[in-house]
Formats: sequence, C-alpha cells, structure tokens
Amino acid sequence: MKKYFIKVLAVSVVAVLSFGVSAQAQNNFLRGLGNAAKKAVEDKVNDVKGNATQAATDVGTRTIAATPAAKGKTYYVSATTGSARADGLSATTAMKDLQKAIDAAEDNDEILVAEGNYLGNLDRGYIQNGKFGDATHDLGKFISIYGGYSPDFSERDIIKYVTKLQPTNQQFTAPLMNVNARRPYGYTGPVGTVVIDGLVFDLGENNLYCAPDVNNEITGTPNDRVLTGRFIEPDAKPSCPKIGFANGDEYGLHMDVEGNVRISNCIFVNCRDYGIQALMGKGHIEVSNNIFIACRYAACQVKGNVKDADIPEVSFEFHHNTVLFTWTRTKAFEDMGQGFRFMNGIRTIDVHNNIFGCNSNCAVERVYYESNAAMEKAKISNLYDNYFFANKRDLELAAQGAATISVPAARIEEAEQIGPKYEGNVEMPEGNDAFLNAIDQAYLEGFMSLKIIQSQSYNANSAANQVNRAFGLNQQGSEIVRPSMYCNKYPWEKAKDLFGKVENYGAQMPR
Repeated sequence: MKKYFIKVLAVSVVAVLSFGVSAQAQNNFLRGLGNAAKKAVEDKVNDVKGNATQAATDVGTRTIAATPAAKGKTYYVSATTGSARADGLSATTAMKDLQKAIDAAEDNDEILVAEGNYLGNLDRGYIQNGKFGDATHDLGKFISIYGGYSPDFSERDIIKYVTKLQPTNQQFTAPLMNVNARRPYGYTGPVGTVVIDGLVFDLGENNLYCAPDVNNEITGTPNDRVLTGRFIEPDAKPSCPKIGFANGDEYGLHMDVEGNVRISNCIFVNCRDYGIQALMGKGHIEVSNNIFIACRYAACQVKGNVKDADIPEVSFEFHHNTVLFTWTRTKAFEDMGQGFRFMNGIRTIDVHNNIFGCNSNCAVERVYYESNAAMEKAKISNLYDNYFFANKRDLELAAQGAATISVPAARIEEAEQIGPKYEGNVEMPEGNDAFLNAIDQAYLEGFMSLKIIQSQSYNANSAANQVNRAFGLNQQGSEIVRPSMYCNKYPWEKAKDLFGKVENYGAQMPR
C-alpha cells in the first residue's frame, strides 16, 4: 500500500496539496467503514463488559529493576467518595484531591486513584510532582500513580473506571501532569521508581478550535461528522466562530526523571504540545501499552539528560503503543508531526510492536546525531516488528545534501542509522478491519482525504508597497493556507476502543 504526499502546482497563485494515500490504498483502508464501524463499537462495548478485567495478552514488558528501598505507604484518592480533609491511607478514608495525595506522599509511596476528573488543587487544571522546568531545585519524588479504580477500590479496570485529567476552561502554562524525580549530583543511595499507569490525558475540552462548518473552508471541517473544525494555533486569529477556551502550548505529560520509570496503559489525546515529553537521567524508561491520538508536535519525545560519560547508563523502550494522527506544529504542515523521535543522550532505544498510522509528518524520526563520532557509533537505535499505515513517511532520516530521506517500512533494513535490530517492519496487513473500524470514522475519512489550499496575493498599489518602493525595500504579498483538516478534536471516549484490536501489535487490552 503506497503512500504519497503530492503537491500540485498550478500556473495561477493557488496551490492544492493532497495529503493522504492513493485511491487504491484508500479503498483498502476504508473498506468496511460505516455500518461495520457501528457494529465494531457495539462489539467492543460487549467485549469490555465481559473481558476488560481479565489478564491481557502478554506484551513482553521489560521488568523494571526493583529498588533496594522498602515499599512505602499506599494512598487512596476518589473524586466521588473522597474527602478534602481525609488522610487517604485507606479506601474508607480516601482523599478527594490527587494533588493533595502527591504532596503528602514520600519516596516509594504509591497512589491508587478511582474514576473521576482530576484538575489539581481548586481545579487549577494541572497536577505536579515537582515544579515544571525546575528539577534542579525541586527534585520531586519517586512515587507511583495507578488510575482506573472503582470508587470503593474493590476493582481496577481502566476502561470501565476512567481516571482522567481533562480541564475544560482553565488558563495555565504547565503540562497536564509534571513529574520530577531526581537526586543531587553524587547521590549513591537507592534507585527510585516512577510509575504512571492507567490515566487519560485529554486537552480536547480546553483547546481552541474553529466551530465546525463544512461550507466554510476557513474552519478546516472535512465532513459534517467531526466534532470540531481545525485547531487554532497560539496567536492565530482566523475569522470564524470559535469553540473551546485556551490556546497556549501545554504538554500532556512532562517528566524530568531518573531511575526506573514506566508509563503504561494511558491515553494521550488532543494534546496540543506533545503527548509525552521527557528528560531522562541515568536509568531505564519504558513507555508501553499506551494510545497516542491527535497529539500535536510529537506523540513521544524522550531526551537523555546526563553528562556524555553517563550516556551508556540510559536506556529507553517504546513498545506496544498505538500512535495515530500526530499533527505538525502549524496548519501549513511545515515541521514537527512525528509519532516517535529517536533523540540524543540515550545509549539504547528499542522501538517495537507498535502501530503507527496517519501521522502527518512521519511515524518515526531518526535525524539527531550524538556530539562526537564515537558516541554516535555506539548508539543503538532498534526499530523492529512494527506496523505502519497511511503515514506521510514511515521513517525519516537525516541526510547530507538533502533535508531528510523518507524510508518506507519495507526498506527500513537499508537504513544504516537503525539497528542492530531492524527486522519485521511492515505495512499493516489486510484483515485488521476491527482495528480500522475502531478508529473514529469521520476523523479517519477526513485525514485520508486531507487537502491544503494555498493562495497568494500581491497588491502593488497597497500603502505598504508604495512606501517600500519609495525606500527601495522589498515588495510585500500575503499568503493564505487553508487545510481541509488540522488537529481537529478527536472524541476521547473512542480512543478506548483501540485497546486490544491487533494481537501483539499496538496497545493490548490492559491488565
């Protein structure tokens, strides 16, 4: 199934860019949509009711090394049954505020969180373990947070009992959740553990969008079934009715951590500035069994944050994740828009058994080089056993004499920057209709038919150009870029339907 990104240039000042796949590929991927999608959703509901609490298929999770430190206390948090003044140390004395539990916790404690929407102290809109952007002075804590519990904590099922961070009208400049977990330089004590498991990170109710209107191309509404028109970038002021609230740049989850770190069974949806953006110190970080959908900039970006001599002690595994519809930085599709990024400062990175689909720049990017040739040669960038479909590029590489090189899945073994593991990267095989039908059909159809209209205008007699000519300055024109779709809101509830649709690829049914 071939993908392409065609730019059709006309003699006039209007350029139309078709973003998607060939007609044959569209027919293959859209086969069975419509009534079949409705049936798939109904089947999913029944499946969740009967099986969501059963053990999931073994996804080959790398075991996190146990910390020598003793296990700490357990805190309980419930938005519906908890109390603002409770101690949180039992299910019957649960706290109401997740932030309060984090503030009370100490290293090696764990926090169990029941269903509900958690917005921080007095609904400020974000949760923090340590101050965002200041892990040097606010070292944070090595704690573990598990969502998806019933209000009485008798059952854990992250699909049935949704624990979410979903602000609606909060003005803030911070990630939905920030986690610091560092120790001072020279510290030789026990290695800490950080776990974020079973949370939904959704900025869709707090983003600013054009109101949907299929008859107004300014709004970027691909069909009459999508929830919104296009996302409105910070400082942009399109002349269209708007819905939503804030329009700043915020991450879904930001981390500055070290030790043993795991992010699993989470959903990152409608994140306007990265799903996960992390700085990793010495230790191992695992990102597994998550769903990233309709995030902007990149779904997951983790950089090493150590001295060059310590890079061999940093490793990262990204596996069994579903990564769909990652959007570029601007509506002109100029840059960013990566599903996963191989970054510097990490000696070994393993990316495997993921599904990458419909990412507007590339599924996977490997364009950064270490600071010297020896370190770059020692770097291990494994990319193997992944499914790809309908991405602008499957793999993007840096290249001398060219901006980048696009590598389709079938030729990843030829990319010398990848390896030593590179086998098993393929276009998603036919027969995975259950997965395709679980994607919101209006959103998928909009992406598959995505077009960008660019128009330019020049008025020699405008006041600005008359003044410019008088002073010998360049003449000025204007350009309008109007995509048929750009980072529109994805229905967060439907993201849950993507768990467990393809055996051993993408996010499996959570344990």
